[in-house]
Amino acid sequence: MGFLKKMMAAIGVGGARVDAQVHNPAVRIGETVNGVLIVQGGSLDQRIERVNLGIATRYKTDDTYAVHQLSRHPVTPGFDLRAGERREFPFSVPVEPGTPLSLPGTQLWLATDADIAGALDPSDQDPLQVLPSRSMEVLFGGAQRLGFQLSGSEIEYHHGRIVQEISFRPPHGQYRIAEIEMMLFPRPDGLDIILEVDRRATGMASIFTSEFERKGTWFLSTAALNAGPDAVAGELERRIHALL
Repeated sequence: MGFLKKMMAAIGVGGARVDAQVHNPAVRIGETVNGVLIVQGGSLDQRIERVNLGIATRYKTDDTYAVHQLSRHPVTPGFDLRAGERREFPFSVPVEPGTPLSLPGTQLWLATDADIAGALDPSDQDPLQVLPSRSMEVLFGGAQRLGFQLSGSEIEYHHGRIVQEISFRPPHGQYRIAEIEMMLFPRPDGLDIILEVDRRATGMASIFTSEFERKGTWFLSTAALNAGPDAVAGELERRIHALL
């Protein structure tokens, strides 16, 4: 019977299970995801080598999507788990600067994985809502002051790092543009921004293409962000006109 149980655990039947119970599934950039991790023993004693928690997302590659682990944090060192035993471990996982936001087109979750000797490793996924930092909220508020509305987001993988592109639609009939897109890179002293303006083509150019794209870089200091959305709106409008 012991041999049969080991064989079944090796394919994931009757083995240990992991379950992360998240206390705050909605969390801001710079805060922590808190909760308790439950490891429930199966039908036989097993050696748990390690248990990790981290934040994950997915990005599009050609015709499919790839999962990317943004962070991984050990919850507990190895331990022996008896059959039927239940162990609980509190956890606190930081939502680091640069983590994508939970916007239309972007999914994030807390990924749990365990390394079990001689058995199929169990895993668990819990959806997260990652909210903007206060600095990002000021920037988004500035865009809204100008009449721009959030239209979606996309995760891209560039040079070994995950980047989120956030799109905004302009107010109807204004700015002669189709949309603006932002990539945000938090810094201790503010935000680095790549701003892209998709212009509508006019005249003869519209025969060959419907849009032109122009990009510019922009640094918003903490002092500028502390001035509030109205001040940021004025600077954003100047940046947009400079790219037209």
